[in-house]
Amino acid sequence: MKGELPMRRHYVEYFYPGIFLSESSVEEVSHRDFDRIVMPERAFAFSFFDREEVEQDGETLVGKPKNISPKCYEGKVYTLDEVKKAFPEAETLIFNMEANGWERVVKTIRGNWQPLEEGDCVRG
Repeated sequence: MKGELPMRRHYVEYFYPGIFLSESSVEEVSHRDFDRIVMPERAFAFSFFDREEVEQDGETLVGKPKNISPKCYEGKVYTLDEVKKAFPEAETLIFNMEANGWERVVKTIRGNWQPLEEGDCVRG
């Protein structure tokens, strides 16, 4: 039996604080509009991705994520100088910013720190 044509689906991935690394959950959405996303409780960021899916012989075959968007955080942006002034006790963060060349970080609404990459947005 032949499969159907692949269908591109849109997804949002939400990020949550974890013990060592961020945890995440994924749900299908009908759009890729940053302004229309309401994050679930405990989430601090999200990003979009697409993937191709096709039904074949009663089974759904799922492709790899593609067209991955930058992350959108909820929180406040700080430069290295601002972190040094406002959070001098955050020695590990300051060291990581200097060692990794991070120009800006975000303190998320959940209290964790994340480096900002090119294209990332911050709401809040």
